[in-house]
Amino acid sequence: MDEFLGDQFHGEGDIFFWLDNEALPVNQSAFVAYANRPRTEFVSQNAGNGSNSLSANKRMIQFLRKIQPAKMEHPELDSERGHRHVINERMRRERERQNYLALHSILPPGTKNDKNSIVKTTANMIHELQCCKQELERKNYELESNLGLKNGGTKVRVNVDNPTSGVDSMLEVLKCLKDLGSSTRSIQAEFSDQKLTAVLDIETQMGAGAVEKDVQRALQKVEDKLLFRHYQEG
Repeated sequence: MDEFLGDQFHGEGDIFFWLDNEALPVNQSAFVAYANRPRTEFVSQNAGNGSNSLSANKRMIQFLRKIQPAKMEHPELDSERGHRHVINERMRRERERQNYLALHSILPPGTKNDKNSIVKTTANMIHELQCCKQELERKNYELESNLGLKNGGTKVRVNVDNPTSGVDSMLEVLKCLKDLGSSTRSIQAEFSDQKLTAVLDIETQMGAGAVEKDVQRALQKVEDKLLFRHYQEG
């Protein structure tokens, strides 16, 4: 093998020494020099993406135009509706102001014209009127009783809250009047589970107040008896 290699090198000695004398490159590197030249494939790719991006933008704009609310197509309708709402609100406030002014005009002098004062004063005034009404009804009843007494008759009012038996209560009233020597001319009665109300026109020589006291006392006794009976039966 050595002889073969020796023959080969000796036979081609010139070539061997020429290769040996060839100058080797200095500072060899795996990196190549950068050349500021655009790559054709990158430019073509970007051009394609640009058209796709432009097409996507156009589609998005068209989509947004389609989904716009209908009111954007008819802005005059919204403007008219808003104007009508403002007019109605102004009319409502004006009516309210006129009502407060009318109410303020019947209140006592010196009442403030703000809403809170008007409402508060009106509530107090209504309460006073209700008290006056009750007082007038009481006086009217007394006058009618006195007038009936002069004519040999009077009216007796009966009130029973939550009566156990309205019929039994009325029977007890008639029995009580008979025991007092009074005769009944007419009876007006209203029955309910919550209340018994009756007005009796009677002929008596007693005062209306005395008759009512005796009748109420008799009603209380019959109510106690009925309650006791229900308690025993229960």
